[in-house]
Formats: sequence, structure tokens, C-alpha cells
Amino acid sequence: MSDILFSILKDKVYENETIREISYNSLGKTIRWIFDFKSQALSKIFLQEYARFFWDTFKNKFETLQIGGMESGAIPLIAGVALCAPDGVQALSFYIRKSRKKSDLARLIEGELVPDVPIVLIDDILNSGTTARKQIKILEDEGHKVSALFVCLRFRDISTYQDILEKGIEIISIYELDDFKHVLPVSNITKEPSVPLKEKYFFDYKVTLTKKPNLYLVAPKSAPLLSGEYIYMGADDGSFYCLRASDGSISWVYRILFGAAGKKIFSSPVIFGDKVIFGAYDGNLYCLNSFTGKREWVFTDADWIGSSPCIDTVKGIVYVGLEFGLFKKNGGMVAIDIRTGKVKWKNYSMSGLTHASPAYDKKTDIVVCGCNDNCLYAFSAKTGDIVWKFETGGEIKYGAIFDDKRGLVIFGSMDGFVYALSAKNGALYHKFEARFGFYSNPVLKDDIIIIGSLDKIIYCFNLATLKIEWSHETSGRIFSSPIIDDQSVFIGSNDGRLYELHIETGAVSAVIQLSERIVNKIQIGRLPQGKRILYIPTHACELYKMIES
Repeated sequence: MSDILFSILKDKVYENETIREISYNSLGKTIRWIFDFKSQALSKIFLQEYARFFWDTFKNKFETLQIGGMESGAIPLIAGVALCAPDGVQALSFYIRKSRKKSDLARLIEGELVPDVPIVLIDDILNSGTTARKQIKILEDEGHKVSALFVCLRFRDISTYQDILEKGIEIISIYELDDFKHVLPVSNITKEPSVPLKEKYFFDYKVTLTKKPNLYLVAPKSAPLLSGEYIYMGADDGSFYCLRASDGSISWVYRILFGAAGKKIFSSPVIFGDKVIFGAYDGNLYCLNSFTGKREWVFTDADWIGSSPCIDTVKGIVYVGLEFGLFKKNGGMVAIDIRTGKVKWKNYSMSGLTHASPAYDKKTDIVVCGCNDNCLYAFSAKTGDIVWKFETGGEIKYGAIFDDKRGLVIFGSMDGFVYALSAKNGALYHKFEARFGFYSNPVLKDDIIIIGSLDKIIYCFNLATLKIEWSHETSGRIFSSPIIDDQSVFIGSNDGRLYELHIETGAVSAVIQLSERIVNKIQIGRLPQGKRILYIPTHACELYKMIES
């Protein structure tokens, strides 16, 4: 081992006093120590020593190899190792983005990968292994196999990463925490990682709905709807699909020809009897036969429809938000008889674009919908008149839910609050605060509200105590809406992970790592023996089917 590298980690990378103060002031709890490699990642001496260890390990194993890692921490390490490659060894390099860049070529992998050439992933530390697993998944989806994982410092015993080892991936670390326990108050972490390592769900199929997804616009898209043996969802290229849930094959497809600003179908469908209904950015609301895909009727008043419809199942009425590009005419709401396609009422008095989706409440007979003018509007479901409206401090981008027990309507705003209002008159009952805004629907079970935020955190708010019951921080912004199944809540994140959390405690039961962002609510089915079937959509217009082990 290198005395130079050991001293750098002990004297310059290890930090305790500053992180204790920062963590306590920021989080209200103390992080006792960290190894912060960022200060040394561009140091010539550190990079030389890191590269020397790397090449001492690999120079006699490969004549050509590909060196990669995840932005941004691994980038200087990749450059340093590649530049120090010994004579006779060809070192190719690349890096993996945490998520696709929302401009330029929107790539996940920067640099050219060569088929069948060994890949070594490098990093500064290996702790829970979530970053490593995400990189492995991304490369596997591109048809590449990782040969080894090389890090400077490993936090846990090698047995912690059994799932990685079982893929035939060698794990090499220059040091582990135990190497420093005689000079620092650290040792290998034995506590179980917060992310379960055992895979609870296994892969069944993946359907790619379009080869030309809109990768620039990160927002909820057309979410899948599981109805009987079929799944309905729209794609970025204007195709609306009916898929067979069993194998992902296409039953029928209906194509929208026009859209706006790269958007065609972002509206999520609803089902009523033998009819499926959705909006599109050509300004139309479509009603199709759910079994054949034949068009039943179309409503054509709007300029754009990004809103997802909701229905009054008793009266057979569909409600949807509308958008207009006219002066003093930006947003509105329409009610349509599903059986005939005839308009029951329309109200075009909303003063902002209506991206949000409506929600209907049978008890008060109102339809509520948010708007980009920061207001939540409540319409009479019978006449379309505005019963009340409530102004927040930010745009309202998504939907609302009703709490029948308390007579409340609950929704998130881009001002960073989740609001609970009286459904009867719009009076404020309470508001819960997050670090940033909401682009996600809440869900409710008993006294518990669960919602994901753009601050990367999944929140559980308690309506009885008016406090945060628990929270769980992910590694990406959250656009996806949660779904509750028994005692579990499922929600996706921009980090490409689907989280299964225990509804009462927030403890992580399972994590499924995918390559792309998850920006929509999943759907859940069941096998005859009761095992869950998960249908997971991604930002890239993919649909995964995963089955509980």
C-alpha cells in the first residue's frame, strides 16, 4: 500500500468537524464523519497514486480495456487513469450521466463504447452500491458487460455486494474502512444498507413504444392504465397503444398526427365501460372503443390538452382541462357525456394554462382542477359554474384527491406546500411544507397523505397530527405519483429507481433500478397465487413488467 495515498485519505479526505456542524445546521442531526474526495480529485499526486494502483492491478490482465464511471465524481479519475496508461495498453474511456441531459443529444453515456472490450468501472468510494448498480444496469441495457469495479475506499465487507459478484464482476478496492481504524474512529459498516440488496421482483418483459421519445421534456407523461387483460397508454410520437398485459404485444394502436412543441400525447387515459378516453396536444379529446381502437367521438375545442381526464362513473360524464393560446383565453374545463360525446358544459374563464388534471367528488358534486395561474378551481359538476377558488404561491401542475372523512381536497403546488382545503368552500384546513414544489398526485390512506416532491423526497404527512410521519430521500427529483397496495406504497424517481416503502414506517422493502427516469405512476396486477405484477413506465416511453418472486 502507498504511504502517500494513505496519508492523503487520513489527513485531507477524511472530515469530521465541519460535516458535523453543517449536517446539524441543515438536517437537525449530526453526521459524524465523511470521506470527501472532491477536494483531492483534481490533485496531481492523488491521481498519480490512484492510477498507479489501478494499472498495477490491470496492466497484465488486458491489452485493451474501457474505463468508465458516473458523473461527476468519477470524471477526473477516468481522465487520470486513462492518461497514465502504460505502454502497450490501449485505454478507452467514457462516463455515464446520472440522467439524460435535457439538451443536445440527450445521451446517457458519453464516449464511444466498443462491443466485447472489457469494461472497468471506477469511483472514489463504494458504500451501499446503488451508484454501481445503476451503472451496471445502464450498460447491460446497452448490451455491454462489466468486468470489474475499482474504487479507492470500500465502506463495507465484500459480502455486502454479493449480487454484483454473482454477475461475474470483480470488486477491487485499494482500501477498506478497517484499514484506518487504528488512526481514525471508523470501521467497516455492518448495518444493513437502506436499499435492500436482494431482488424482490424479477424481469418479465420490456416494451419500447417509440424509438423517438421526447427526452428533453422531463415531466409526467401518459401513464399506463391496466384494465382487465389490457394496458392502455400513449407515447411521445403520438401513438396510443392497447397492449396485452400478458406479453406486451400490441392489440391495437391509434395514431395522432399533430402536436405542439414536441408534445403529442402526455394525457393519461381513463376507462368507462368499453370506451377509453385521453387528450392530446393537437387540442383534441379522443374517445375510442377500448377493444378495437375505433374512434367513437372527438372533442375539438382546445388548442392543446395535456390534462388527464377524470370521470363521474354514475352519470357517465368525463371532465378534462383545456389549454388555449389566445389573448385572455388560456385555460378551461369541459364536461362531456361519454355515451354521446355531447358537451354538458364548458367554462373557459381560468386565467392560466391548465396542465393540471381534474378530480371529481361525488359527495359535494364538484370538480376541482389546478392551473398555471396558481389557483385551484372548484366547478359545479352540474353547471360548470365556479363554486370557489383558492390561490397558492405557485403553479399547480398536477392533480388532487378528496378525503371524504374530513371533507377535504388535497393537492400539491409548485410553491412547496401540500394544501388541504375544505371541499365545501375552499377554506384552508392545513398546509404541509417541503423544500421544493410538487409535480405529483398525492395518495391517501386513513390519516396518511403520501406524495413525492421535486426536492427528491417522498413525504408522509399525517392529517390527524398535522406533522410529517416519515420521509425518504431518493437520488432524483420526483414527478411520479405514488400508488398504494396493501401496506406498501410504490413510487418512482428521476434516479431511475422504483421504491417500495412500508406505508406506516417508510422503511424500504424493495428497489428496482432501471436505466431511465420514472416519471409516472405504475400499475399493479396480481397473479392467481397473489404475487404482485408491476407495470413500470419510463420517461423514454418504455414499459417494464416485473413479477414478485
